[in-house]
Amino acid sequence: MPTPLNTMPFASSNHPNRRLREALVGCGDFFAAARRQADPLPTLRDLAADWLHAEQLEIIVPAGTGSLHTGEPGVLSGPILIGRRVIGRIEVRRSLPYTEDDQALLVALGQIIGAALEFSAQQGQLDQYYHQSQAHADTLDRLLGFGRLVVSATSNPRQLALELVVQVPHMVTGERAGLLLLPVDDPDGPILALSNGTFSSTERARDVRDHGLAGLVLGSRVPMIIDETDTDARWLAIRDREQDAPTRCAMAVPLVWGQRLLGALTVTTTQSRLFGPPQLNLLELAACHISLAVHAANSDAYLAQAMCTMSDLLHELDLAMAEVSSADPAALSRLQAIQQRLALQQRTIHEAI
Repeated sequence: MPTPLNTMPFASSNHPNRRLREALVGCGDFFAAARRQADPLPTLRDLAADWLHAEQLEIIVPAGTGSLHTGEPGVLSGPILIGRRVIGRIEVRRSLPYTEDDQALLVALGQIIGAALEFSAQQGQLDQYYHQSQAHADTLDRLLGFGRLVVSATSNPRQLALELVVQVPHMVTGERAGLLLLPVDDPDGPILALSNGTFSSTERARDVRDHGLAGLVLGSRVPMIIDETDTDARWLAIRDREQDAPTRCAMAVPLVWGQRLLGALTVTTTQSRLFGPPQLNLLELAACHISLAVHAANSDAYLAQAMCTMSDLLHELDLAMAEVSSADPAALSRLQAIQQRLALQQRTIHEAI
């Protein structure tokens, strides 16, 4: 087992490099500190002080504009290097005089500490890339689940809105979300589905549409982020603040199909400056999925209603044919043609659904 550095004897004249060799045995400790700690400098400083039997040792990174060496008595200084690039300096203070071994150790320390700091920086980047890849993988999983929900969702627009908005906060790291729908057949009866699994009242939905954050994106048709609600003039100007809980950061995107506005999707949080372009882009992607799903649900509802209307028309036509069957053969032929066309239209609508 290596002799502890703080108990190693000074080098003798018969073994001038013994102390350097023994110290180098422990260089792995420097890289262990760089690998395990977010800020390895305190540990690197302690290890270097043991190597040099220093009473006080400072690692100064970056090096700054001053001289790398100082003429101050009792101070030994040298550069910290990454390759040939100087990134800092070491300053050592002790009462014992310095030897050639100390000079050699200081040169080695400058290179080892530089390599350890470079290793720490690269390890931090690798950790960051790993966390980003995990976040991207989680996002893809959520998008896949969201997409499956979109294509298998109910054709009822209200129920569809509720099922989808519940998923949104987790996708964009938000806390609350609201999905405002503008029904084509009832312009004054907007629907507001909330991520807590409930619907707001129609009056509340009108306030959000006319005076809330959703109203801003409905008017501009442009996605937006409110970084800090306490200072953003757009947020301070709206009359309806969307949520009862305090909101510090928010974002919203419109739901659009072609040239038609279907509604708006909003997300809020109690944390300041939580959302950025990646979250807004992801929210807009979710809004595209929701727009498609809402349009499909509206189309399904319209087609189902059209089928009922067509069935009623066919029934009325059957009655009319019975009334004119004995009076005008030509009229009967025309009615039969209409009946065939209606039946064909009904089959077409049924196949579309």
